[in-house]
Amino acid sequence: MRKWHNRSLLLLWRVLLLLAAADMLFWGAVRFMAGYYEHAAYREFAAAAASWQPVATVPYADLINTYGQRFHVSPRLTAAVIMAESSFVPQAVSSGGAYGLMQVIPATWQHVNRYTRLCSGRHKGECSTVCYFEPELNIGIGSAYLKEMVDRFGGNVALAVAAYNAGPAAVEHFGGIPPYRETRDYVGRVMDNWYGQQGGPRPVYDASVGRWEKCARWAVILLVILLGSLILVALLLRRRCRSWRWR
Repeated sequence: MRKWHNRSLLLLWRVLLLLAAADMLFWGAVRFMAGYYEHAAYREFAAAAASWQPVATVPYADLINTYGQRFHVSPRLTAAVIMAESSFVPQAVSSGGAYGLMQVIPATWQHVNRYTRLCSGRHKGECSTVCYFEPELNIGIGSAYLKEMVDRFGGNVALAVAAYNAGPAAVEHFGGIPPYRETRDYVGRVMDNWYGQQGGPRPVYDASVGRWEKCARWAVILLVILLGSLILVALLLRRRCRSWRWR
């Protein structure tokens, strides 16, 4: 009877091992599908958001349109970025030291101001929070920098938005949107804001991404259960056989 129980446990261990292997393969497959549809959604967004589209119903619409025309960046895209960055609060400050509507850091401000000359002649010395919090200046500097990112990444708006958040070096290093949760969430928020301005739904690809990511989460939960069961059965077999020779 004892020997029969050992064989049953050994069979159970092997079945659990096969199930765990199959679950890992399934997880890899669904992660691939989620990534495929996610990139499809990025491509659709990049193609749609590349055209110049004015805004009318958002705060500071006139300034956004003016600087969008000046720097050849879509006002609708700029408005989507502002919503993601500051929710249109002109005196917003991030924990990372970014300021104003478009959450521009001082180093980026100085870099962009060198070639736009937006703040030149308005004051003596270096720019300060007085400049950063001025809606017109912040939108102007932010729009110019956003356009710089669009040009740097060959007109790919999705990559430009990712670079606006994580920096262009990170996008270039990974050859695409960096695998940072913060950056991916940020790009998703900008896309939500951009699609929301037209009152339409997000692309159909997004629903597919959500479904595949949900499958991936369930696959991870199942894998944890299977691995826990494998360990439990292995310990029972070791106790019964008084060694690891059962393997």
